[in-house]
Amino acid sequence: MNRLLKRRPPAILVVMGILIILALLAHFQATPLTFIDQLLATPLQATVTPTKTFLMRLISVIAQPALAVLYAIVLIGGLWYFQRRADALWVLLTFGLGGVLSWLLKFVVARPRPTLHVLVPENGYSFPSGHVFSAVMIVSLLYYLFARPLTKRWQRLASLIAIGLWLGLVVAARVYLGAHYLSDTIAALLLGYLWLRIAIWLYQHFYTRLQTRLAGKPSTMRHSHQDK
Repeated sequence: MNRLLKRRPPAILVVMGILIILALLAHFQATPLTFIDQLLATPLQATVTPTKTFLMRLISVIAQPALAVLYAIVLIGGLWYFQRRADALWVLLTFGLGGVLSWLLKFVVARPRPTLHVLVPENGYSFPSGHVFSAVMIVSLLYYLFARPLTKRWQRLASLIAIGLWLGLVVAARVYLGAHYLSDTIAALLLGYLWLRIAIWLYQHFYTRLQTRLAGKPSTMRHSHQDK
């Protein structure tokens, strides 16, 4: 059993492989992928009510990339104000470069948006979902900086559950409103996971050095997030 576990590919490679396959299928608008997307979206879109549409639109507005930029600016400003300047710079680079990565993937794949059950028409390409990717970025950064260091396990678990519920609502909202296929939202989750793994690795390996340079003096502080 241990030998089998050692032979398993790292999760990051598995996720990367799935993302590449989804991107290729979406780029060529493969019929099987579109069929599966529509099939899985049917339960969400089967019942349309004014209340449900209002709630889904509200979730979509809260999670929109433009507001995510504002959330990131507030987070960066707060970290900088409280002398967590290395954290602030890390958030800036992680969120900013992640947004660029998501935008580039949209134009590489160039997948048209859904044409059926469109409750909120939107422009631009569909793959991956910018709303979902931005949501992944914001909640993951908040968790890593503030919830992960908590000493009580139930607090960390509650935070992860809340994050999962919120991301699930954002995914459901984008599919229900007809703004994205389900595979667009899955791709955004996978891309967010990959980019955050890279960003966290950089954080863990360069935090102390960056903190020292920003402080302008030697620092012996070891950040609690550097544990592996």
